Amino acid sequence: MYIIIGILVFALACILTAKIISYKYWTCIYTAFGNENYFKVIAKLEREGIQFKTKTPMNSGSENFQNRHETIQYDVFVKKEQEHFAQRALNKN
Repeated sequence: MYIIIGILVFALACILTAKIISYKYWTCIYTAFGNENYFKVIAKLEREGIQFKTKTPMNSGSENFQNRHETIQYDVFVKKEQEHFAQRALNKN
């Protein structure tokens, strides 16, 4: 029993370490709230061919369950060397 728990803890630690390392070379360029804002930002980045990642922190304070799509937080990351191009893409109309 303890061996299985130890293996699970070790696997979880490896996964978390890999996630932390994978974001080392990425920088957050935008935080969008709501699906509409998120899709606008993503469309601009895709149009310019900029690779991105998104992270959605847990929103535990959402009381209005039916309108949660308007309050979800999305953090948008790009590679550090593409940050300037991404900012320019987001500032275009």
